[in-house]
Amino acid sequence: MTLAVHGTVAGVREAVEALQAWSGQEGLLDEPRRRLLTALDEILSNVVRHGLRDRPGLIDVTISREGNVVRAEVADDAGPFNPLLAPAPDTSGPLEARKEGGLGIALVRALTDDLRYERRGDRNRLTLTWRI
Repeated sequence: MTLAVHGTVAGVREAVEALQAWSGQEGLLDEPRRRLLTALDEILSNVVRHGLRDRPGLIDVTISREGNVVRAEVADDAGPFNPLLAPAPDTSGPLEARKEGGLGIALVRALTDDLRYERRGDRNRLTLTWRI
């Protein structure tokens, strides 16, 4: 399945609803479905909130299943940003003393089996893989 949505909160909601329907049609069990939908929701929300920052943009999502492997690619036209280079968040101190940011990427890493980034042309491309 391939879909293109506006880089807005409404666009993220539209994409997540389509991904929920797709995962149901694929018969994914609850746990892999939850991991997939949570990770993709986080990535799409980050693109809107941090990448596009209230400017118009499009986000393309392609998702497929081959046997027990699900692969999704999220492509956007925000500025270059490789989330895999973001440092791991420091969660050792009290909440009020922690530096903001980084938890979403850490969450996505924990929910996926493989994560890859590339900048192709003027688009970020993040590929997420799950073994289900």
